[in-house]
Amino acid sequence: MDVHDPVAELFAAKPDAVRCPHRAHALLRSEAAPRWIDRIQAYAVTRYADIVEVLRAPEKFSSVMASGPGSVTPLARRLIESPEVGEDLRAKARRRVEISKSTVLLNADPPVHLRQRKLVNKAFTARRVMAMEPSVDKIAHNLISNFIGTGRAEMVADFSILLPMTVIADILGVPSELHATFKRWSDAFVAGAGSMALSDEEIGEIFDQVNEFYDYFSEQIERCQRDPTDDLLSAIVQARIDGETPLTHDEMLQMLVQFLVAGNETTTNLLTSIMFWLLTEPGLMAAVRADRALVPKVVEEVLRLEAPIQGLFRTATEDSEVGGITIPSGSNLFLAYAAGNRDDAVFAYPDTLKFDRSGDGTHLAFGKGEHFCLGAPIARLEARVGINAWLDRTSEIMLDCAPEDVEYQPSFALHGIKSLPLRFAA
Repeated sequence: MDVHDPVAELFAAKPDAVRCPHRAHALLRSEAAPRWIDRIQAYAVTRYADIVEVLRAPEKFSSVMASGPGSVTPLARRLIESPEVGEDLRAKARRRVEISKSTVLLNADPPVHLRQRKLVNKAFTARRVMAMEPSVDKIAHNLISNFIGTGRAEMVADFSILLPMTVIADILGVPSELHATFKRWSDAFVAGAGSMALSDEEIGEIFDQVNEFYDYFSEQIERCQRDPTDDLLSAIVQARIDGETPLTHDEMLQMLVQFLVAGNETTTNLLTSIMFWLLTEPGLMAAVRADRALVPKVVEEVLRLEAPIQGLFRTATEDSEVGGITIPSGSNLFLAYAAGNRDDAVFAYPDTLKFDRSGDGTHLAFGKGEHFCLGAPIARLEARVGINAWLDRTSEIMLDCAPEDVEYQPSFALHGIKSLPLRFAA
């Protein structure tokens, strides 16, 4: 008899469970109602229909704590309340709490969310994203050129981190000499997501990075106010719509944090997961080499099967019913997008990568409804262009380790491979 509880192991971020969270998700979906998970102090909502129901009712389910109890703001409150924390670090934590009072996009509710979305939509138009393709393609090929002569690469460090990081840094006008620092800031903002076991010392290190980020971009915001250019930061700073209040300084900082994380962490995980599927799913690599039109379909299926963001949180603003049970006002819910993406009530053969899903629903990897991911077109572009660059530059790619030795990040909320060593023929 199996003495392990896959659900408990997943939310404790045990290695085998985060590597393959699908068993835990299937168990949760099979239950009569959302299950209360004590470790994260939230109800796990795993059925597609229930998740969509919550997402479509922002008036009843607030996004104010969308990133959950391990995100940066709750960690800041923990530092402020800890008697062991020095005054310098406590001041940095207070700064985060103060800035976070300006809810933005991911954690904003109507009507604030709608106002912000209107103000920045121009920066993410289809025309603007399409215009980025030559630049993204050049970045991808330049990265591969750095190691193409060696016949070996580590997908995460040599490519998957650097492509989206360089793209978002360029979009925000960050100079190349600061790219490594930029990545360090990104890591700090996601360090607690999906992990409940950070020490006060580790949290303190996070806030040193957070403070650096705020200092740098506060200066850049002031520069763009004086002398705007054609980058995304200037578009945010200068955003104006008749009848709408311009973004405040703190709203801009919060927005930049979200663009930083969304532009780095999630696409890094997506690119690596796509490569892993291409190398481990029989016949898949040969199929896409023979027909490049399949690449966007593989991108969508890997988004569904290996959602980089496994789920986000909502908070009930009133007593509500989800999945047949009452969710008391003030309760948190963890919307497990990854579980909904494998719900057989919506997807035929849900655990299988299929090129044609025309008869199925749409996956939840980018959310749904009002909070559908603003950067989804950029993530799709980077994934498609990045994988095509690998196919352009190689005739064969092989995994340089056993598939079962591949390790995943210790998080129930983010899903990403730590390291993927490759061998290839140029």
